[in-house]
Amino acid sequence: MRNVIFVMILVLLASCSVKTNEEKARDLIEPEVKVNLIKPESYEFAQIQLDSCFSDSKQNPEVIAFALKVARLFNEYKKYVSDAEKAESAMTLYASDYQSAHSKQQQKKFKAEMEKAQRKATDTKEEIVQLYKDNKKMFEAFESGKHEFIGWVAVFGYRAETAGGLKTMGEGFFYLNKDLTEITNRFTKEDIIEMESAKLGDLKYEFEDEFKDLLGDGQ
Repeated sequence: MRNVIFVMILVLLASCSVKTNEEKARDLIEPEVKVNLIKPESYEFAQIQLDSCFSDSKQNPEVIAFALKVARLFNEYKKYVSDAEKAESAMTLYASDYQSAHSKQQQKKFKAEMEKAQRKATDTKEEIVQLYKDNKKMFEAFESGKHEFIGWVAVFGYRAETAGGLKTMGEGFFYLNKDLTEITNRFTKEDIIEMESAKLGDLKYEFEDEFKDLLGDGQ
């Protein structure tokens, strides 16, 4: 009877010492969060939400990392286009049948700004299209329908003080490997907001001709 009780106690102690997946994830993430805080000593854990991540999911970290790169470039592209349009509009203000030396100088100035912005817009567009070409295999794998477990994604919330001493909430998106032994990707809440603000759905219309060539199907 004593042996049975002894074994039961050992089993109970062993089960108590095994960490949950959330605890394993928290152990990995907390040091990563603290090292990037202005005041690490003010850190407070708030919550963690851990989910499985699959190859064909929108939470696939490779797809998110790619989309974030494209979003940043697309925002740059739109800024260059806007700058070119503003410069062109300013240039036309100084165009007339009779131009003073000042008007000619200003028109020349804004023309140079317009052409510079147009070149940057063209270069950025080419960079975006090249990114799609370089990642074609990733998209083919993503769209293949293969439902493969590739790791975990954790939405991690915490509180910490700013430089001014105000305690605020922070949130990060962490991707971990299958064994919960390594952080493979990390995105901030600001990254996700930046990605969404780019309105990547507009790419299809902005780069219609380029995407026809890229897809090779004339659609």
